[in-house]
Amino acid sequence: MIDIETPRLTLRLVPLAGLVATVGRDMPACRRMIGTQLTEDWFEDSWVADLRLKQWKVDPGYAPWSIRAICLRSSGTVIGHMNAHASPELHTQDGESGSLVEIGYTIFAPWRRQGYAYEMVRGYGQFASARGLRWLRLSIAPGNEASLALARKLGVRMIGSQIDEIDGPEDIYLLDL
Repeated sequence: MIDIETPRLTLRLVPLAGLVATVGRDMPACRRMIGTQLTEDWFEDSWVADLRLKQWKVDPGYAPWSIRAICLRSSGTVIGHMNAHASPELHTQDGESGSLVEIGYTIFAPWRRQGYAYEMVRGYGQFASARGLRWLRLSIAPGNEASLALARKLGVRMIGSQIDEIDGPEDIYLLDL
């Protein structure tokens, strides 16, 4: 599996064993597989790693879409994580069809508001487009001002709303690739 590189970031695919180590909160193993500059922040969303681990085991084709550590290229510091919620799926929007993935991400507090999320989404979008995808989908809580500002900067379009069983109300956006 290849890393995705942007000017400042490496989006490093976490191997299956790295997901197991994350779920088990095994810092030494995670540092060996993901990066030595990994902090306890990595484990805040370990339930997501458990979910993605199960998906990968059921569908090995999900592998390249699974969790990626967001790392600074300059130091290797892990500043967050991102993933697609599932393998690419067919979607029809305004009479046009194509594949998409829905992505989620977290940038750890010390690195927020420095353009890393924007750069990550753009780099991941290029990766997805090169694999035939047409869109990325983002689901954003209506009160999440930081994510809404990012969505506006990305030029997404709102296509609907939903009530997520975990996150509550969300607006759904598409980013053309």
